[in-house]
Amino acid sequence: MYLRIALVIALVAGLASVGVNYTQVKEKIETLQSDLSSTKDTLSTTQRDLSSTRNTLRETQDNLKETTASLVDTRAQLDETANRLSESEKLAQQKMADLERTEKSLTDANSKLSRWNALGLEPEGVRQMQADLRDAIVNNNALLDENSLLNRKIVRIQNDLDRYTKGVQMVMLPEDLKGKVTAVDPKWDFVVLDIGSESDVQEQGELLVSREGRLIARVRVNTVEADYSIASVMPGWLTDGEMIVEGDTVMAAKF
Repeated sequence: MYLRIALVIALVAGLASVGVNYTQVKEKIETLQSDLSSTKDTLSTTQRDLSSTRNTLRETQDNLKETTASLVDTRAQLDETANRLSESEKLAQQKMADLERTEKSLTDANSKLSRWNALGLEPEGVRQMQADLRDAIVNNNALLDENSLLNRKIVRIQNDLDRYTKGVQMVMLPEDLKGKVTAVDPKWDFVVLDIGSESDVQEQGELLVSREGRLIARVRVNTVEADYSIASVMPGWLTDGEMIVEGDTVMAAKF
């Protein structure tokens, strides 16, 4: 009897325990289902936010590219503007220098005008005197050129006369004769000069070769053409340690 009662009590206790566990599990399942639903909602929201963020990122990247390109253009425009500014500053400095020169010229002109007025001269009269002076200078230069030409002719004729009448081999060249060495042959000791008969160079004429004021050698003309001549280095006249080179100056030797 007691055993049966104990079994019944144990059975009832077991059923009560099962009922309690079932209730707890059901509540746990309901809680998990609620959490899962909430998590799904959160995930959906997060996915939408992620998609929006990606779109915003693409827009930002596009804007960055446009901004970078605009920055490059802006820098190029800035460089161009700086160059123009530099050129404008140089031009302004040049104009300022021109203005200063003009002002100085104007001051000088006013000073000259004051002196002319003090002498009782009119600007027109002064201009005429300046024109007359220029003409006189031109005429004087023409006369000097003609005189030089005549002197060269006299020297040439006198040389020819001495050669044929007195057997004199020494030839006088024009005192103002000058030229340059254009070629040198050190093996045969001859040089080519850039002056010829058009400059009144004559055969057997002697010239001094110099460089920066130093005497290098003395040469005698062997061949004369219209615009060049050939001369030989005279024995004993080449300065020790020196040699004739292209570009050396030649001038008439004096006897």
